[in-house]
Amino acid sequence: MPGQTFIVGVYASMPPDRGGQADYYRLLGDQSWIGGAELPYPGDLADADARAWLAGHLPAHWHANAVTAIPGTMRTLGTDPSFGLASPDADGRAAAVAFAARIRDAIADLADRRGHQDVTWVHLHTAPTGHPSPQAMAASLEELAGMDWMGAVPVIEHCDRYIEGRRPEKGFLPIGDELDIAAAAGVGVTVNWGRSAVEGRDAAIPLAHVRSAAERGVLSGVMFSGAGPEASQYGYPWIDGHLPMREDEPTSLMGADEVRSCVRAALGGTTPPAYFGAKMCVPASSALEERLAMIRRVYDAVRSAADCGPGESGESGEAGGVGTAGDCCGEVAHDGE
Repeated sequence: MPGQTFIVGVYASMPPDRGGQADYYRLLGDQSWIGGAELPYPGDLADADARAWLAGHLPAHWHANAVTAIPGTMRTLGTDPSFGLASPDADGRAAAVAFAARIRDAIADLADRRGHQDVTWVHLHTAPTGHPSPQAMAASLEELAGMDWMGAVPVIEHCDRYIEGRRPEKGFLPIGDELDIAAAAGVGVTVNWGRSAVEGRDAAIPLAHVRSAAERGVLSGVMFSGAGPEASQYGYPWIDGHLPMREDEPTSLMGADEVRSCVRAALGGTTPPAYFGAKMCVPASSALEERLAMIRRVYDAVRSAADCGPGESGESGEAGGVGTAGDCCGEVAHDGE
């Protein structure tokens, strides 16, 4: 079975200066096991100058990138609480559909500048906070389906659901609603380990979410970011702060065992996911090689689970791939911007 692509949420671990960013992209591009990046919108997709820089520095052989709408979504929610693709407010939903159209336009411009359309997935979200509507989200996806995404595929990325009486990080739809919407619309769902753990305040929730999406046949990908119950250099307890693995950040509940469990569950579904990925913040003083090493540890855990199927090869396959996978030894451990 062909391997999944491994992508990196580069922006979370990016150096602050353009020189360091260019060097970081070069270093990551030299790694045959990385197949693409998760790019934030707006970020370096915000305007023509930024897209020109990105087009010239995103490795030319990365043809399987994702764009995430979460930075712009959360920024807009700060000034317009009705904004969102799942908004029951007509104006708020219309604004979010227009926002998604601008993402599409940015992808088109990036493709023109690179001479190739290299965005494969677009991570969209079931905002607004506190009062999202499944019916509104379904209507938005129907409108977005009428746009020319040039081969890119809209994907619902699950974030923590709204829970009455608790201050949310995102506070969007429950995953059950998102799975129903995705199945009806013919789109996929991506699970972010940290965001699911934050929702349940429990390291077991990401695995449950991955299993649910895999069993429904709508799991597009799994992104690995850490989270934990203690304050750390990355923020307050249970922040959606993209903590590294426990091996690099002791307060993180996401270790190699948790990563492997989710990979095994993901590959046990009716349709294997298209990609796995890592997105993590790093200490500001980290050298580029240290940033890479933290990401590599996630990849190694993913690969060890993906390669353990009986009768499957351990070869890496094409560049940027996770490798091959079977039923992962028939074993699923029980442990969630």
